Amino acid sequence: MGRQNIKFWGLLALATSPIIVTFSGLQLAQAQSTAELLISIEFPSGPQRASSGETRGGGTRAPGSYCTPGQTKLTALMPGDNVGTTVADNPKFFVYVPEHEAKSAQFEITDKSGKRIYSTKLDISETSGIVKLALPKNVSLTTNKEYTWVFVMICDEFDYGANESVEGIIKKVEISSDLENSLKNATPLEQAEIYAKAKIWNETIATVAELRNSKPEEWEELLTSVGLQEIASEPFAPCCQIK
Repeated sequence: MGRQNIKFWGLLALATSPIIVTFSGLQLAQAQSTAELLISIEFPSGPQRASSGETRGGGTRAPGSYCTPGQTKLTALMPGDNVGTTVADNPKFFVYVPEHEAKSAQFEITDKSGKRIYSTKLDISETSGIVKLALPKNVSLTTNKEYTWVFVMICDEFDYGANESVEGIIKKVEISSDLENSLKNATPLEQAEIYAKAKIWNETIATVAELRNSKPEEWEELLTSVGLQEIASEPFAPCCQIK
């Protein structure tokens, strides 16, 4: 009789164990989902951006310019001080291109001495929205050096004053061992939060941009945190991918 009882409880344990495993898996998934809800992709506050969104990265426009007739100017997606940091050799850059009359644009990077590191011309004749740019693999930034990048909308090839431009500063920094370890087992969303807390702008925005389709609220939160809420809903432009 004792053996029959043991067998009965043994079979019962085997029968219910998948339920326990399934329940544990569900709990784990719920815990991960709850953890992601607590993630905040807000970039640490710096100099405040003017209410119009204008900074040095807000674009320069010639008086009476016909190039971009709308209210929103060419805008660099940057923190309020218009300075970004990166740990990548070939970082990504983001620029908002409004409705315009330009046929092409020039994207250029120079070092502090004014030496040109990279320059390319882009066809933007039918482009508006947020343009994503990345340096090609044969161009690498040097650690602990600052660079100036410029995006110029060429509205008149014979009159530079009619063109509109936006610029920013980027500095390549060395990734710390602590930051590297934190990123290893993190989800992409967790990685974005880690980069933001470390004030690594270019990787923060590039990571959140990859998640925009599945987590649009995180993209909006990030841009709002740096005063760019006016363009947070603008679509990505299907152009200008540097090879």
